[in-house]
Amino acid sequence: MRDGARRIAAVSDTIEGLPFVLPDRPAVRRIRQVERPVAPPAARTQPMAGFEDRFTDIVDYIVRITDEIWQDHAVGYIRDTYDADSVVYSGYGVVRTAEAVVRSTIASIAAAPDGDTRHINVAWSGDETENFYTAHLGYGGSTHVTPGLYGPATGRRYTMRFAADCLIRANKIHTEWLVRDAGSSVRQLGLDLDEVARAVATIVPAEPYVVGPAVPGATAVPASAAGNSVEAWARGLFERVWSERRFDRLSHYYAPGIAAHSGGGRSVQGLPALSVLFLQILASIPDGTMSVEHVSWAEETDGVIVAVRWVLAGSSARGGVLGYQLPEGRPVFMMGSTHLRLTGSHIVEEWTVFDEIATMAMAYRE
Repeated sequence: MRDGARRIAAVSDTIEGLPFVLPDRPAVRRIRQVERPVAPPAARTQPMAGFEDRFTDIVDYIVRITDEIWQDHAVGYIRDTYDADSVVYSGYGVVRTAEAVVRSTIASIAAAPDGDTRHINVAWSGDETENFYTAHLGYGGSTHVTPGLYGPATGRRYTMRFAADCLIRANKIHTEWLVRDAGSSVRQLGLDLDEVARAVATIVPAEPYVVGPAVPGATAVPASAAGNSVEAWARGLFERVWSERRFDRLSHYYAPGIAAHSGGGRSVQGLPALSVLFLQILASIPDGTMSVEHVSWAEETDGVIVAVRWVLAGSSARGGVLGYQLPEGRPVFMMGSTHLRLTGSHIVEEWTVFDEIATMAMAYRE
């Protein structure tokens, strides 16, 4: 057995029998089942040219800057950690420049001044030479005390799960894909999703995020990811289940007792319920083509977690997770991020983040 394989096997029995081969790479900070605050940083564990000396690895970097910006309100630190010409993509449009990120962060914190942030997982890939890639899954809680698009302040406490995928080089995030589960928050506040989506639709983004024409087979495994790699396995899952609409194949990938946490605050357990959940997502964009945009992974305290960033693009339809009032046949897309935790050869837990409000607003926008 290779030294790298021995190191991996020693982590936990939960990663025995994985359906792919993990490549050797540096050990990095783990965040799952770890109490906060964390211990003082140790020595650097991976090459990170151009990064501040205090960061031990790329996971340590993304967790620390998130906490400092959002928890400690070091908003100006964005200028040190985002490229001046950075770009952020979301279902609400494109935000360019670090200064624009500073302004939007100030607005977000002001709207939820008692907010906190918790980290569920950080998967990663890449290196210092080209780019690091982080897939950050977390959630925050706050009190609805500020009037806004969601209407008058309700005073209710709510939570919101988020997924932020970033390309990073030399201490600077230069590209980010951001998804927040706004649908879950709207439900917790007791508001009507369609009314909120109509209000959001009246705000036309200065620069819309344009998703190109859907290409059938976009989940297919490229030659560079063939074989028994993590990426080949993840793309194969999305191709066989989502693109081919073969939800009868779930048992090949998922454990019978799978626990899934999905967009809109939905949670299900077991394969039959998971199949219905997936069908409800697809029912809102029934002609949608699923495109896998990126695959990364984390070797965590409770097993290996594979993160997949994806886009489902097609035409709006009534029914499913987006409800029964949408105009039909409008071009829409749903940005999403799915983190899959494996025990052995099967997925035992899944977290998926998508934004119903952003997609519904696309259909309502004239």
